[in-house]
Amino acid sequence: MNGQIRKKKIITTVAAVCLLFVYIMIFCFSSESAEESSALSRAVMDFLVDMYYKMMGGGGEVVVVDPQAVPLEKIIRKAAHFAEYMAVGFLSFGIAVLWIKKLWYGIGLVMLQLLISGAMDELHQYFVPGRYASVKDVMLDTAGGMAGILIILLGKGYLFLWNYLKQFKRKKD
Repeated sequence: MNGQIRKKKIITTVAAVCLLFVYIMIFCFSSESAEESSALSRAVMDFLVDMYYKMMGGGGEVVVVDPQAVPLEKIIRKAAHFAEYMAVGFLSFGIAVLWIKKLWYGIGLVMLQLLISGAMDELHQYFVPGRYASVKDVMLDTAGGMAGILIILLGKGYLFLWNYLKQFKRKKD
């Protein structure tokens, strides 16, 4: 039993350090001015468009994308919000699953954490030049966190099914 608790503590520590890293990353991205944030989104957009053309058999020519013609920058920003908070949900709920016996209680706590941290992130952005706070982004952040929770729940369901099938096969043999 002591070995299990030690293993839980190690996993919790690693997940907590990763969670702290994700929160620091979120804070740093939210601290960027509107121009810096747009430049990063455009760089990602240019990279993705370039990769797409290379995958489709295009030569080594440089592809220039007009940001007004392609709404990719906004999609990249929203995908980044979603992905950051998916990591937060995954790591937070992973820790909760280890220590909280009632699964729904853990889901509730992590959902509350996601709402508060998403709102705090948007509040922080409100004070950054050229940025603004958005309730839609808080909802997007929460949805991303819910996706992280869902990944854990689906993984637990898969493990449950796997163990059930192994036991069923043993009984059959």
